[in-house]
Amino acid sequence: MNLPRMSPKIWFPLTALLFVGVIFLIYRTLASDDQARCVLDDPSLKAIILAKTPTAVPEIRLTKDDDSHIQLADFEGHGVILNFWATWCAPCVREMPELDALKKTLKNDGIEVLTVSTDREGIPAIREFFARNAISNLQPLSDAKGEAARALGIRGLPTTLIINADGLEVARIVGIHDYASAASAAYFRRCIGKEKS
Repeated sequence: MNLPRMSPKIWFPLTALLFVGVIFLIYRTLASDDQARCVLDDPSLKAIILAKTPTAVPEIRLTKDDDSHIQLADFEGHGVILNFWATWCAPCVREMPELDALKKTLKNDGIEVLTVSTDREGIPAIREFFARNAISNLQPLSDAKGEAARALGIRGLPTTLIINADGLEVARIVGIHDYASAASAAYFRRCIGKEKS
């Protein structure tokens, strides 16, 4: 059977449309998988707001204890729990020991726990707070000028972004959360941790 020949004017748009369609289907499948892994199945997780669609997180730069910088790209291939806090924020202060313990709990699960202070005094304020409160697992990170917080749409403290290994924000916590619960650790492992074979 002979098929009619298509002119390049028709063939190119059809090929482009097919390509876009395939990419869309792949993305939807991956997004659905993320959403399935991150489904909220416990009432104690009510503070977690699942993203309708996982979204790429803009690149940010954070100041370390030695005044050098890190970026989210440095954690490529890892899930990231990215918490914004301040020493003057009472709910933030309450969460810090829990986040410190969570970092230790999740260290073998391919998940990084990063806490970023928005204190204007920067690293010295964080260093003093960590020493006074025996915070030993978390790395002092500062966003003293609020540039990272603005880029990520942080409107209040504490706010935590839950980012998968592909750099997509899959959920967000606005306000206080119980990071010490077994349900919380299990959720993070399932949602953004290394998949167990």
